[in-house]
Amino acid sequence: MLRIPRVSWLWVVCALVALWLTVICFFIYEGSSAAPADQGARSVGALETAATAAVRARDAAAFQRLFEPGSVGPRYASQYLTRLFARPITGLRLTTEPYQDLRYLVLRGEQGNRTVCSAWTIQRYDARSVLSAVPPLADVCGATASKGDVHGVTA
Repeated sequence: MLRIPRVSWLWVVCALVALWLTVICFFIYEGSSAAPADQGARSVGALETAATAAVRARDAAAFQRLFEPGSVGPRYASQYLTRLFARPITGLRLTTEPYQDLRYLVLRGEQGNRTVCSAWTIQRYDARSVLSAVPPLADVCGATASKGDVHGVTA
């Protein structure tokens, strides 16, 4: 009669724990493989320069890289730039402005007789300056924006 070798429960448990640790280590490695150097810029000034270049060139990929990972969806920059340039825009400028102890990157321009204004909070992420797409609680654009034009969304 053929005898089936018995495997101790201890070996089964050890194998399952080893498998579990391998899977956890793999996901940690994959999550950290996106280098933080790819996100944002080294300084606030460099962030403003990179954002200005990306918006003027309508480079959605370069603009997307300026945002904090996880604060925007994968197509945020593409959709924003498509909506921003849907109609001709003049006087387009991006500036860094302090307001209520925070710094903001503010985009302003004119579309016909309407003023467009978008503001993003500048934050630190892994020793780099990044943009957050969470709408600021403060009215950074103030009275210069037409009602409904903040963040490029028209009413």
